[in-house]
Amino acid sequence: MERNYVETPHNFQEINSYVITEKAQIVQEVLCAEKCFFYDTCSFRKHANMAKPECFFEYVKRHQGIIFITRCVLMELASISGNLNLEYIAYVKRMHAAGIKVLVAFEEYVFDIMNVCFTTYAAINNYLSWAVRMVKHPTSTIQETLKKDEKLFEEVIKLDDITDGTLYKRFFVSVRADKKSDDNLGEELIAICIHILSHMIGEKDGKFCVITEDKGAIGMIDHVFQKTNALYRGKKIIIYSTPKLVQHMYVEKILTEKQQIEEMLRGGNNSGNIIVWGTELYDIKNREISISCSELAEKIATPNGIHIVY
Repeated sequence: MERNYVETPHNFQEINSYVITEKAQIVQEVLCAEKCFFYDTCSFRKHANMAKPECFFEYVKRHQGIIFITRCVLMELASISGNLNLEYIAYVKRMHAAGIKVLVAFEEYVFDIMNVCFTTYAAINNYLSWAVRMVKHPTSTIQETLKKDEKLFEEVIKLDDITDGTLYKRFFVSVRADKKSDDNLGEELIAICIHILSHMIGEKDGKFCVITEDKGAIGMIDHVFQKTNALYRGKKIIIYSTPKLVQHMYVEKILTEKQQIEEMLRGGNNSGNIIVWGTELYDIKNREISISCSELAEKIATPNGIHIVY
């Protein structure tokens, strides 16, 4: 069944005072943060069902991070009824109560962030064009949007008017309007945004991070960066799955007990096996590992028990 998507959930007022939506403040927060964590829809849903997400909040705060929720991800979170579920609202409130800044931003605000760093629209538009070319594929919603709008295609892909300061907004507004059920638009737009932001001047490797459980999204985002010539790749980004995030938290001693690790891995409702990509003690290359939450927690808590790539 095709779902109806709304850019602003009908009950958005329930979280409005707990998130940052004003463009100028969003720009400032991204510029000042040490780390910016982009939440994918699947990970947000998983974490919203955790009984004790405060350990994750501590990790974000320790790294002076902010949470970034794109408008397309917000659309996906409210996709069933046009309303945010009660557990999503509660999760946002818990992040706010923990002192974490949560940004809910239209993807086109990336232009305003880049505009602080670059003196010409031409340079900023070039990054959009390159990112879109890297992300779009024959069956993507982005491809469909550009195919039916020849003028937008010429402007975004061929940079027909490279100095246009409205190109980002027109592109992202058009693509969001074409969102369909079961497409990968949320992940694709995150990939475009983070690819562009990785070229911000003066930033460090690892400032921009994506949290996702979707193996396809992980592969797609990684592929975008690998396809890009090293000279034009920008700063390195970090892609976290929850298991990888949990292992980092254990190394930093935010998680100290096997039970804590297992609770986070389960995410409130995961009773089956988890599939991770990584190496165990005697492996010489990465492989897919299917393992129960309890066993994975044990391996994370054991020195050299497992190295999780994602």
